[in-house]
Amino acid sequence: MRMSELKFEQGNYSLSFDHAWEGLYFSDKAEKRYWKPDLHVLLAKLYNIFNMDEEVYFHLKEGLSIAKDIYSRNEDAIKPLISCYMNLAVKERESGNFKTALKYLDSCLVNEKVIENKQVDMPFIDAERGYLMLKLEDYNEARNYLYPSYKRALSLPVAYKTNIAMYLGELKEALNEPDSAIYYYSRSLNYIDRRNFRPDLKPEVLSRLSKLFYNKQKYMRSRNYLKQSQKASDSLLQLRNKTNGELFEIKDSYLQSIYEKNEQLAQQESVIEENKEVQFRLKMFLAFAVLSVIVISIIYRMRIKLKRTLLAKQEAEHQAMLKEEQTKAEIEGKSKELTSYALRLIDKEKDIDELLDVLKNESPSNYKAMSYKYKKGSQDLWDSFNLRFTEVNEAFYTQLKTKHPDLSLTERKHCALIKLKFGTKEMARILNIATHSVHISRSRIRKKIGLERSESLEDYIASF
Repeated sequence: MRMSELKFEQGNYSLSFDHAWEGLYFSDKAEKRYWKPDLHVLLAKLYNIFNMDEEVYFHLKEGLSIAKDIYSRNEDAIKPLISCYMNLAVKERESGNFKTALKYLDSCLVNEKVIENKQVDMPFIDAERGYLMLKLEDYNEARNYLYPSYKRALSLPVAYKTNIAMYLGELKEALNEPDSAIYYYSRSLNYIDRRNFRPDLKPEVLSRLSKLFYNKQKYMRSRNYLKQSQKASDSLLQLRNKTNGELFEIKDSYLQSIYEKNEQLAQQESVIEENKEVQFRLKMFLAFAVLSVIVISIIYRMRIKLKRTLLAKQEAEHQAMLKEEQTKAEIEGKSKELTSYALRLIDKEKDIDELLDVLKNESPSNYKAMSYKYKKGSQDLWDSFNLRFTEVNEAFYTQLKTKHPDLSLTERKHCALIKLKFGTKEMARILNIATHSVHISRSRIRKKIGLERSESLEDYIASF
């Protein structure tokens, strides 16, 4: 674990990663749970450099769970718990969750002993709180925490001095005190270059120095710091890429060993798998054969049923066609009979009219009685005609009345005669009215139906 921490501070992340995992393995083997939270924290820091947030949170929370269990058994074992809370606070702060980060910092103060000793032994807690206050733009509170923590850290051989000096530089920059900001950034850079503390912070510190000198119009120094920042950033990127490559090599080696073991197991199970495959194929073949027989049988039955259905349909259509033709023939015959009956009725009406004219001249006294009797006979004849017409055209009156309910009974009689294609004079004789009255009635019918002048009344009535 110490080697992992040392390599991490030196920026040799690949070896730090190897030592951390090896330490975790030995702590499991030797059942030394006290070291496991710190090892998980180290792994979380390493994964954080490569922005692997899921792994970061997994290791921090795994370490926290173990540290809580250790603390519940022994209250003196407090450092692992503080370390986990502290690093969770840092991660939340980096993610911009400042309020959550403050809660984790408060959790570091788990008992009175920690509160008493934190100012002497753990200045990093106050420094992190001061930096959070800086991010929340509470500069007075930030100053109250950062200055004392930096003063206490100066006497301690800890890499955290790099962070605190950088935080003070940011505070001075926020307060528009560029000279003081340059001083603290330079101290931070000094810890990185001389002590090799936190080399991962070097690109950011150099970039901030470059910006400050640029604002002071010292462009050469600004340019030099910017170049150094880019160089440090490229170097860090190369180191990360190299570490990634080495990690992939480790993973590949691990997968290779797993592959070799699987190869041995595969050879042992090969015969069993082959037998299973043969049995499976045989079962599939039998199932396919049975299924094929069932499908063929169903298709055959369906074809017979379909054929019968088609024949029955053809027969029904043929019968319907015959019935329709028979009905048409009957209607045509009745229509002819009805027309003939109407024509006979007209001829009869002519003869009666002639006789009535003679009677009017020769025997006026009998004329009125005969005329009344004739009118009653004409009504009976019309009722007989109407009955026969209805038998031939059952739906005619129903459709006409439904579509045009405002037509009178007399007007519907006129429509029936129009349906039979009688002329005006013939209609006048059948109805025993004047020709002029027929024209008036036709005009009323057209108006009620709503026909234009260009539309034929005969064609419209024929459509019913």
